[in-house]
Amino acid sequence: MNVVMRQGVQVTTTRKRDAECISHALGQYGGKVEPDGRRWFVQLSASEGAALPDLLTALKQCLDENAIGAVKVELDGHAYAMEGLA
Repeated sequence: MNVVMRQGVQVTTTRKRDAECISHALGQYGGKVEPDGRRWFVQLSASEGAALPDLLTALKQCLDENAIGAVKVELDGHAYAMEGLA
């Protein structure tokens, strides 16, 4: 079963370089970086037919490959933690 995104996904980090890395790695989803105090948000757009599992797999791969410890992922009004291999 392939779950299609109906709205955007927000990824929150505490470091600018992590946000920029995620934005670059997930560029096909928009990857707009916005600062907010001590946090950095990466806004990912739900393009027509974009599959959520594909986005989450790409995000996990980015975290693992770039030693990003953890991020908060928000979608459909719910927040989740995703950890990379640090």
